[in-house]
Amino acid sequence: MIYNDTLSKILNELQYKYRFIYKSNPGNAGDSVIAAATYDYFEKNRLLFSFWSDKETYNSQRDILIYAGGGNLIEGLYMDGYNFINQQYKSFYKTIILPHTILGYDDLFVNNQDRFIICCREEITYNKIVSLGYIDNKSVLLTHDMAFGLILRKYLDKKTPISLKGEVNCFRTDDESNFNSKHENNHDISLSWNGDYWANISLARNSTRSLISFLREFKVVNTDRLHIAILGSLLNMNVKFYPNSYYKNEAVFNRSILNMFPNTIFIK
Repeated sequence: MIYNDTLSKILNELQYKYRFIYKSNPGNAGDSVIAAATYDYFEKNRLLFSFWSDKETYNSQRDILIYAGGGNLIEGLYMDGYNFINQQYKSFYKTIILPHTILGYDDLFVNNQDRFIICCREEITYNKIVSLGYIDNKSVLLTHDMAFGLILRKYLDKKTPISLKGEVNCFRTDDESNFNSKHENNHDISLSWNGDYWANISLARNSTRSLISFLREFKVVNTDRLHIAILGSLLNMNVKFYPNSYYKNEAVFNRSILNMFPNTIFIK
């Protein structure tokens, strides 16, 4: 799946004049999948970068901040991404936000169209950012979640399971859950890791491998975790994908899964 040809073109043009500084997104093991796919993308496109460090001083004439994709810019749920970008963007020539879902935080974006390039992983976020004055294929891009570009063969064990089990439940147990009751025999495997870990390339990739190894034992996964649904889709599993507490899951499904992964269905 192509993220967006314009994004690759922009990054390839900018890298000859500016230094890329990458800030990974804190979060659970689903964010490790985003991170692993991002490192795959950087390597595939021969994009050089340095990791952001609080010990370094950055220069707005030389440096571009690339902030990891995800769903960390949701006002009322998460503040890490907003706080970091709000504190840092003036130190950089541009801040490129990789494919994100964004809800709220208009104060950060409304008057800074010249400072940001925002990649949106679904149309609701894209339409919101356009309404703030951003220009299509220049300061705002409609693309796909980075995880869809995971180079899957790098994460598969050579041995495949001899016999597959039936269904597995992988539902959220946090504030994004849309359910009032717990699911029986639930495995919220995305919480196997949760923190600011994903600047560690090896850990991000091994976390992704562990999620894939778990899922490959089953024929069907029931989940409201976006990146469990994405991995299940990439693995050609039968995926029953449920809503989370806001529009993210359905919007990404409509943008990137519907008509592309026929074994994945969305259940409202």
